[in-house]
Amino acid sequence: MPKLKIAISLIAASTLSLGIGSASAQEDYTAPLTEWGVPDVQGIWNYETRTGLERPDEYEGELEIDEATMLETMVSTPDYIAFLEATGAERPGPHNVGGYNGFWISPGLSLANMNGMYRTSLIVEPDDGKIPWREGGQEQRQQQQSELEIMGFAESDGPEGRTLSDRCLKSFASTAPFMSSLYNNTMQIVQSPTHVMLLAEMAHDARIVKIDQQHKDLPYNKWLGDSVGYYEGNELVVVTRNFNDWQVAKERLASPGMTLTERFYRVADDKIHYSFTIDDPDLYTQAWTSEMPMYTAEGLYEYACHEGNYAMPAILAGARRLEVDEEVNGSD
Repeated sequence: MPKLKIAISLIAASTLSLGIGSASAQEDYTAPLTEWGVPDVQGIWNYETRTGLERPDEYEGELEIDEATMLETMVSTPDYIAFLEATGAERPGPHNVGGYNGFWISPGLSLANMNGMYRTSLIVEPDDGKIPWREGGQEQRQQQQSELEIMGFAESDGPEGRTLSDRCLKSFASTAPFMSSLYNNTMQIVQSPTHVMLLAEMAHDARIVKIDQQHKDLPYNKWLGDSVGYYEGNELVVVTRNFNDWQVAKERLASPGMTLTERFYRVADDKIHYSFTIDDPDLYTQAWTSEMPMYTAEGLYEYACHEGNYAMPAILAGARRLEVDEEVNGSD
């Protein structure tokens, strides 16, 4: 995407200014406990943000900026969506049948607000806000993806060859770790004394976290990995390993050797600080950490996966028609 200027609407700006004075209030906040005495982070949380994973060069390495700088340097969400539609990135049409129009897109109105300042990247370690790839790490990651072809099917040989999101098996957005996507950036946390459920609105993916237990040596790898958790001070900590091979093949961040450590820390009744650390020595020179806020949300929407419900027959029928046309034209 070319370098864009940010111009937040006046309505968005007035809403954003409410967060500037929140740092001192967060310091005085006493997080609630569950009835069994652990930090209570339950609720429905929205994590949409316009802050990207890596820091754009235009910020010259600065992690935090004030509101005025953000208003000068960030494109408003309406303008951002208009750009996507104008360039065809999300515009439906005969050559982009998988695209969405702007009505469906809800990526957030501002950069992530942490402790009263706005973040230019989710990555906070390393200091430069970039993924610390080991030499050859990106090529190794690409090889991991290419070696894990799903069941040996070509893309449209059958439903097995389509993407996991086409088949409604797994979201195209990242939910382990949670990262803001074009829409459906909502999740729910439910706690019990022995387990925690992390439910993503996108594709209604649910992770069941075992509290104070060990990772299991299973004969298979689960979609969202094997998660165990514990409480450390006011934080819920979740450690996840052993991601499913197909998920490794199709997602940007998941890798066979990855250990994902997430932290959920309530800083207000309506706000959680969320962080995740990815450790994979085969790909990266160091473990790297990202942070972003989550805010209370009114509820979860049903994720009705129309790609699998309606589009799959048309996709496969179109592929069969192309094969017939090629056979007929080839025989002429």
